[in-house]
Amino acid sequence: MNSTSIKTSVKHLALTLALTAFVSPALAQTADNAGVPESSVAQAVKRSITLGGDLKQWDGLPQYKVMLSNGVPSVPVKNSGYYSLAYDDKNLYVLGVFDQPKDTVKAALKTDAAEWWNDDVMELFVRPQPFVNAPTEAHFAVNPAGERFKAYTATTDYKSVGRIEDNRWVLELAIPLNSATFPAVAAGDIWGLKVGREHQKAAEFPIWPIGGDFNSPNNYGYLVFTEQPADAAAVAKSVTAKLGASPAGAPLQSRLADIGSYAVYYGKDAAEAEQLGNSDLAIVQPYSVSAEQIKALHENGTRVVAYLTIGELDPKSQYAARVDPKWILGENKNWGSKFIDASQAGWQAIVAEQAAALNRQGFDGFFLDTLDTADLYPKIAPGLVKIVEDLRAKYPDALIVQNRGFALLNKTAPSIDAVMFENFSSQYDFAKKTYGSVSGDPSFVESLSKRGLKVLTLDYAQPQQQEVITRNFQRAKSYGFVPYVSTINLDKIYEANP
Repeated sequence: MNSTSIKTSVKHLALTLALTAFVSPALAQTADNAGVPESSVAQAVKRSITLGGDLKQWDGLPQYKVMLSNGVPSVPVKNSGYYSLAYDDKNLYVLGVFDQPKDTVKAALKTDAAEWWNDDVMELFVRPQPFVNAPTEAHFAVNPAGERFKAYTATTDYKSVGRIEDNRWVLELAIPLNSATFPAVAAGDIWGLKVGREHQKAAEFPIWPIGGDFNSPNNYGYLVFTEQPADAAAVAKSVTAKLGASPAGAPLQSRLADIGSYAVYYGKDAAEAEQLGNSDLAIVQPYSVSAEQIKALHENGTRVVAYLTIGELDPKSQYAARVDPKWILGENKNWGSKFIDASQAGWQAIVAEQAAALNRQGFDGFFLDTLDTADLYPKIAPGLVKIVEDLRAKYPDALIVQNRGFALLNKTAPSIDAVMFENFSSQYDFAKKTYGSVSGDPSFVESLSKRGLKVLTLDYAQPQQQEVITRNFQRAKSYGFVPYVSTINLDKIYEANP
């Protein structure tokens, strides 16, 4: 798979900037009426706070535990903590209290530190408009000494006071409302919220509300503004109602809703390609199947989509000579391909031309790869989204499958039929040339799955690694995803998958 997902990514905070949709960790309510759980809802109570004063100012306000690890599955950490929230006409006030022995606290870096996550830190991710299709977020990071970090954050134009005690550290923040960062608020308003804590000595990085990957656009909770502390169940119910009536909770339609199996084949062996008929969906390279094979697969009831890279250029491509060198952003060394500025009209025209050719060949649609290029070059994200939207507009009945590109998924989900989670449970290590198990965070896609988007998983293993293959299939199916496993070159279809 020619995907930037194979590479080691940048530190999580560099990738959580805008372009990620707010979808609740409990978005299941649109599919199974589950509702938003109380544990995913926090309250900010109207009260003015003087930073650095007695913590008794916070007495009586709800406290929310930051205790679930950022691993998968998430488990309670040994060193937890809590946060509380208040607000008035001027500020949003945040209190963070985190358990930690004084001699283990790291708080040495200054505001201009590029890699401030090497300190112990409290992180705050806030989305003032969580119920739109593509909300923006503000990110804040502060160390135990109260140092506000600039890199990868929304602003340092707020107040902070920190102190390190014998067995804990305490932070108080006052973030201006009715400002360039946040609007004014009133009781009943609902925002999106995620709170993280970094404890370097213990190697613990818990997140509220549900743990999981810091990059995930879906492990968010809600922040409800109230006059007085309110009944948690009633507040959660109000959030459920608001979400269910919003674009963020709207059902998604998939033309692949009925498939139970799929396969990926990038080889050139005709006999091997015949085995694609055992699957409901086949994802292939254009050269992997002939017109006669496409016809035979169609007669068998197998739908066939063709590979189309939109974020990278294969230097061997027939279109390479038409690519302006200025469009090239860098190189994917794992595959020898080039990262492309997808915002360029010329590149978009090349993709459109390729899609038209695939459509004429009789393919049922497109498998869009390399959208993860936006993780490395966020400026091209709008261009990638435009390509997806343009393909849907041009081919309203085509099947469109997107590989990863989680940072764009909020905007592309209405235009696609499925998202592939490559490397969900195992992957290939290019440096070591070995296969190994991983535990991808399902929250990247799980909520969208419950809204109706089909989720495929693609994992890599050798044929003899039956325990790995079995785990891959069982883990994917436990989330309702459709699994497939093959070798890294995708040039062999395994005869039997569990």
